[in-house]
Amino acid sequence: MSAYPSTAKAEPPASERRADRITEAGARDMLERLQNTALLESGAVNVIGLDAIRRKLGDRWPAKRSQIWDHVERELDRHLGPADLFFRTDEASYLIAQPGASGFAAQAVCMTMLQEVLKFFLGESRFADIEVRNVTAIQGNQITSTPVDLTRLRRGGGAGTGAGAAASSAAPADAPGARVGASTSGPLADQAPAAPAWKPPLAGRSTVIDLEPPKREPFDLKLTVDGVWNLRRGLITSFLVERRGVALRTDAADLAEIDVATFAYASVILEEHERQGGPLSLHVPISFTSLATQRTRDRLLSLTQSVREAMRKTVILEICGLDAGVPPSRLIEVVGLIRSLCVGVVGRVKPSKAALAAAQGCGLRGLAIEADLLATDKPEVEARLKAFVALARPISPNLLIHGLHDQRQVDLAAAAGFTHASVTTGG
Repeated sequence: MSAYPSTAKAEPPASERRADRITEAGARDMLERLQNTALLESGAVNVIGLDAIRRKLGDRWPAKRSQIWDHVERELDRHLGPADLFFRTDEASYLIAQPGASGFAAQAVCMTMLQEVLKFFLGESRFADIEVRNVTAIQGNQITSTPVDLTRLRRGGGAGTGAGAAASSAAPADAPGARVGASTSGPLADQAPAAPAWKPPLAGRSTVIDLEPPKREPFDLKLTVDGVWNLRRGLITSFLVERRGVALRTDAADLAEIDVATFAYASVILEEHERQGGPLSLHVPISFTSLATQRTRDRLLSLTQSVREAMRKTVILEICGLDAGVPPSRLIEVVGLIRSLCVGVVGRVKPSKAALAAAQGCGLRGLAIEADLLATDKPEVEARLKAFVALARPISPNLLIHGLHDQRQVDLAAAAGFTHASVTTGG
C-alpha cells in the first residue's frame, strides 16, 4: 500500500488546457526527470508567466530580459528548497517542480514568488497579471497545463481543482498532518513547525548492517530514515537516510563500505517507491572520499544502475566530509560528475570559515551541517546556530541542519535562519 494519499485529479475542461512547446535549449533533460505520473498528479509541477512584464516593457523587453531572468532566478533560489527544480521554458515562462509539497502548497509558493517579481518590476501585483498554470502532462518537449484557481489560493484553501484539494478532502480536520499545516501562517511562514510528533510511514525505518572492511575490524552501521522539515512551510517535505556511528570513521576503506551500504539501502527504498508511487524526495549522504575515488565511485554507480531513473527524479545527494582540506577544484569536478544522476547536490560542511570557503561556487544546491558539530546540547547553542547561518547564508539560501533531538532545538534552528532540519528518530 502506498505511503501517500491518492491525489488523482479530474480531467480539466478542454477549453482550459494549453499546450506549449519548450523552446529553451537544455530543457529536455529536465523535462525527462519530471515525466512521472504521480508527481504530475500531485499538482506540484507548475508554470509561472512573466507576460505582464513583457507587455509593459514592449520594445524594451529584448534589452531587459536577461536582467529580469537573473532576478527571477535569484528569487526562485531564495524560496525553493534543494529538492525543488526550476528552469526557463521560453522567454517569459518558468517551470517549477516541488516534489515534496502538496499541490496547494506548491501553487501557493508559485503565486507568492510571482507576486513579488511583479511588484519589483511593475510596482504593483494586479490579480489579472498573475499567471500560474498547473502542468498536467509532459510529452517530449511539450507541456500541457491548466490555469490554477488563484482565488482559492488567496483564500488559503477551499474546494478547487488539483491535488491540493484532493489531499485536503482526504484528511480529517483533526489529522496530525492537518494540525502541522495549520500551525503556520501561510506556505512561507518563517516560524518553526508544530512539535514533530507526526511521522509519515517512511520515517522511523531503521536497520543495522554488519560491515567488514578489507583487513579491518568489522563494525555495525545503523541506518535510519528521518523526516526533513521545511521550516518555512512547517511541513515534512523530504526524507533522509541517516547513518549512525560514522563520525569516527575516517579511513577510506571504512567510508567506502559505509557508502556502499547506504546506497544499497536507498536503492531498496527507491524500488519500493517505484512500485507504490507518490511524491518522494530522498536525501542520501555519501562521503567526498568515495566520490573522489574512481574505484569506489564505479562501485556505487554499478550498485544503483537498476534505480538510476528514480535517482534522477527523487534523490538529493549530500556530500559529506567537506572541510578546509577539500580542494575546491576537485569538489567542482565531483559535483559535475554526479549532478546528472540526481535532483540536486548538497554539501555537508564543518563549522569553519575555511570549510565554507572551500564549498563556495562549487555548484551545490544547499549546505548542511550535523547538529552535533554545533554542540546543540550546550547552553550557548543559539549563538552557535546564528554564527553558522551568518557565515553560510551568502554561499547558499538553502541551509540544512541534521540530527536535532527536540522541539526546542527545532525552534532555535528556525529562528537562527536554517531553512530545513531533520529530527533524529533514534541514537
